[in-house]
Amino acid sequence: MKNFKILLIGIIMIFTVSCQQQKGDPNQSKSNVVKNDTKVKSDKIVFSNLDMILSPFEDMTEFALDKNENGILKSLNKVEDAIAKGVFEKNMTPEGSKSLIPKIEKLKGLISQNNYSQIAIVSTEIFQFNINNFSDGNLIETQIRIEHLDYMGFKILALLDQDKIDWKNIQQIIDDSQKVWLTLSPMVKDSNLKDTFDYLFEGLSLSADQKDTKICNILANMDLALVDVLENAI
Repeated sequence: MKNFKILLIGIIMIFTVSCQQQKGDPNQSKSNVVKNDTKVKSDKIVFSNLDMILSPFEDMTEFALDKNENGILKSLNKVEDAIAKGVFEKNMTPEGSKSLIPKIEKLKGLISQNNYSQIAIVSTEIFQFNINNFSDGNLIETQIRIEHLDYMGFKILALLDQDKIDWKNIQQIIDDSQKVWLTLSPMVKDSNLKDTFDYLFEGLSLSADQKDTKICNILANMDLALVDVLENAI
């Protein structure tokens, strides 16, 4: 346990340094501005379309974990509005958009029962399903991989919120997500950010192996924060 605490402290320290560098490096900010300015309009639309099919379920997961009924209903309204406007149909594969409807109906049933823990599980599953079935995913493969790391954090938090924690499932999610990270890692120039993610996965695996709910929860939340940093670093 002592070594575990040392590892966690190390992750936090490296994470802090990486965040400070991302905020404090003017060249990084300028490069982001240039990158954004040179993006063609179609690229921006693709990112926007991805956000439209993911954000309502991301928000719903957060609200479910907080047991925030009003927030969940607000997210559900966004989902229903997106359905009415054909957002999912336009931006997902034909088979994916068709299969999505029964998943949303299942989610509605859980919402009517205020079953927060299962709402969190199902909304994260839909989040991943939409990532995998985004029709223009091949145009933004790097962002798609980053979204899978986002999914890891949300899904682990949702699983930790269950009465009976499925540690085997958590470990499988960690292993699958680590493979995604190994694909992204060569694109990251910030050595501190690389180290942070490497230690993060080591810590998550240890916490799952030792069934340490508290540490696993901390690291899953750290993953969500790291993803935001990673999006600005690639």
